[in-house]
Amino acid sequence: MRFQGKTALITGSSSGIGRATALLFAREGADVVINGRDEQRIAAVVQEVEALGRRALGIRADVSRFAEVHAMVDTALAAFGHLDILISNAGIFHHRPFLAMTEEEWDAVLAVDLKGTFNCARAVIGPMTAQRWGRIVCVTAISGLTGYAEMTHIAAAKTGTHGFVKALAREVAAVGITVNAVAPGLVDTPILANLATEQLDRFRRETPVGRIGSPHEIAEACAYFASDQAGYVTGQILNISGGTLI
Repeated sequence: MRFQGKTALITGSSSGIGRATALLFAREGADVVINGRDEQRIAAVVQEVEALGRRALGIRADVSRFAEVHAMVDTALAAFGHLDILISNAGIFHHRPFLAMTEEEWDAVLAVDLKGTFNCARAVIGPMTAQRWGRIVCVTAISGLTGYAEMTHIAAAKTGTHGFVKALAREVAAVGITVNAVAPGLVDTPILANLATEQLDRFRRETPVGRIGSPHEIAEACAYFASDQAGYVTGQILNISGGTLI
């Protein structure tokens, strides 16, 4: 088991990619902190992790709020004694033409997708430094590498996270912490409900492999970056988009 004896905090893990990652890590031996905003969904994933024989702690917290994130990490440390892996996955997804985008919509995406990553990394970096081992993996999006129309707010946040990953990786490598990112293309998660059938068909046609990705495929990439096998890998952005960007 790749994560026997490790504890992982996975934000946005009440559904989608985060849930798939939590279950994979549990199967690989990790105890898992489940985070989200919907308490019923959090509780359901906690039960799924516990059914795999691992300990799980569900915490409702808004990653855009610095104090809530630090309280979440303190609670996790009190429960498990150590925190080894952060998967910063929480995000907001919706399309909006730039001329129709409001300041509130822009601020909401940047607060969760970019500031939320800072908040979570800032909260875990102290304990990881003290134990001289840690893994931080940010789940971003292919839009942060290519840009997409009607997604300027998301592209800005994801591109910002890529810069954050590269800079932080240089800063903490000497204390045994690696920082990497996974940049998925379109993945089969609940966010697809926000897209029309025509849009989904267009995405499939434009993707060389001809399909949408699965949450498990993204979870496996997160697991690699979080493992001992990736100890010599840091500051990297892994494009997982079915050939959308080559």
